[in-house]
Amino acid sequence: MEIVMLIARIILLILSGMSSVGAVEEVAKASGVASATLWSKLPSRFK
Repeated sequence: MEIVMLIARIILLILSGMSSVGAVEEVAKASGVASATLWSKLPSRFK
């Protein structure tokens, strides 16, 4: 469930204008979850 919330946060950052890589890095840094894990769970249309 935590990953779903983090992915939702990434998607909101992307929709607000941030790059997908930047959004993943920011959320990874804040949450302590590996950016590779978040990137692999991110839907392809947001990459």
